[in-house]
Amino acid sequence: MNILNYFLRRQSAKNDSGVKDGTDLVARRNAGQISKNDISSYLAGKILKGQQSIATFLNRKTKGISKVKMRLLVISFLVMGVTYCLYLVLSAVLVFL
Repeated sequence: MNILNYFLRRQSAKNDSGVKDGTDLVARRNAGQISKNDISSYLAGKILKGQQSIATFLNRKTKGISKVKMRLLVISFLVMGVTYCLYLVLSAVLVFL
């Protein structure tokens, strides 16, 4: 659907392309009709765009790390998390003994 027709006829774009290019909420705002679905789809589009930029940034930063180092980092992170959770549970249990 042409962008001009989208704004003039106030019709929804096919395949949610209004969410991707940010025109859905803008067109409805100009028409004076904003619903919860419009706001939620607009926010979802912004969140997805932010997630994509963060994922791209992290992929660039970790591009040079080997698989072995990455696995060791993940395993050490998990071990530290499990150890901390066990500490919290045991400290709460030992208070009652």
